[in-house]
Amino acid sequence: MRGRKEIGTTVKRTGMLLLMVAVCLLTISCGKAKPEQNGENSDVTETPTPTRYYNSKEPTLSEEAKTFYQFEEPAAGDIVVTIQFKKYGKITIKLFPKEAPKAVENFVTLAKQGCYENSKLTRVIADYLIQSSNAQGYTSSIYGGGFAVETSSELRPVRGALCMADAGEDGTNTSSFYIVATKAGVLRGLSDPLDARYQMSFSDYLKEAYNTSLSEKELDFYYTYGGAPWLYGHQTVFGQVIDGFEVLDTICEAKVTSKCVPNPGIFIENITVKTIE
Repeated sequence: MRGRKEIGTTVKRTGMLLLMVAVCLLTISCGKAKPEQNGENSDVTETPTPTRYYNSKEPTLSEEAKTFYQFEEPAAGDIVVTIQFKKYGKITIKLFPKEAPKAVENFVTLAKQGCYENSKLTRVIADYLIQSSNAQGYTSSIYGGGFAVETSSELRPVRGALCMADAGEDGTNTSSFYIVATKAGVLRGLSDPLDARYQMSFSDYLKEAYNTSLSEKELDFYYTYGGAPWLYGHQTVFGQVIDGFEVLDTICEAKVTSKCVPNPGIFIENITVKTIE
């Protein structure tokens, strides 16, 4: 009988879990992105405009979800940012300076300085994430270099989580960020084939493939609210989308190159910062 490590490798090679393959091959790294070349793909079409009907029943915006810390509505003193995407619309995000002080300070400072204006998205992976390039003029951070991952049991890489993009190892957070877009149904679709074909639970797979320890009970949270559980404990979560999921989903449908770079390019027009009074 094959061992679990061998099974995990087979799962990746057969392409049964396409999303997992994308995670393995496309590391969330601002340092590894290659420059886009004009006319790289001749089969791409025009960037779509947002036409998706907004789903008011988005799980992370439900009344039940708001009982969890990460999904609470903004209150007085909270920091809220709005990312305006050219031709697409805006996504509004609540930040968590208590749990991720360095990430929030870095992001807010760069945003207020206008460093993200007209910057490109470097990676878009359907049903997974959208990722920014580095802020203009910053290949590191406001601290003069990369900074460490900040983790908290209060914050999880669920659907709508704003996270820092690093170079695959601790201490390499700079100015690039990403927003998790994976829906709950996608995760459930990954779990069932694993159990049926390989007699392996999703939690065991995550442990073997990504060294991420989550029980099936803990995974139930992701099965309800979506997200990327394999990132838990490995990436900095420092914000949560509170409005604009329809924009996030529409961007995820954009045409991309073989390297998952949007073509035509998708640009951040600006990022505004507001403290709730």
